[in-house]
Amino acid sequence: MKRSAIVTMPEYFDRYIMQVDDLALLDALALTGPKMLQAEMDKLVALGDMVYAPGKWTVKDTIQHLIDCERVFAYRALRIARTDKTPLPGFDENLYAETAAANNRSLDDVVAEFVSVRESNILLFKSFTNAALQHEGITNGKPVSVLAIGFIICGHTQHHLTILKERYYPLLG
Repeated sequence: MKRSAIVTMPEYFDRYIMQVDDLALLDALALTGPKMLQAEMDKLVALGDMVYAPGKWTVKDTIQHLIDCERVFAYRALRIARTDKTPLPGFDENLYAETAAANNRSLDDVVAEFVSVRESNILLFKSFTNAALQHEGITNGKPVSVLAIGFIICGHTQHHLTILKERYYPLLG
């Protein structure tokens, strides 16, 4: 199903969803994320642990954030696709970043984990029927469909890769 099939556009996350072209979800998942990141590896390696401002995340912190968020979003999608009506809470992304210790790992290791998580999530979303993609649930107090969550994953990744390009790449001179 394409982005245009999303019936309920969740507040706040619409900014991510709308960054993704109106592609079929599986195509969007395949085109965003690891492939985009792997194409930028030379620049990411050169950035090392640089940050564009005090208190901002490193490249590895950012990729770990993408991994953590993608896992949370996929869990939400699974619960909703399986018609679990239990409202799902939000999470503190900054606490996750502080405790993940991404900078104690190699960039290759963090990227490999991101690739693995995305491949797993492509298989997860591929397993959902069109009806399951339209199921809606409550996450962080807002209604959202499984399909919307898939596009949130894609757009969230694009958002952070844009930040890397706009705010970090200029550090390379």
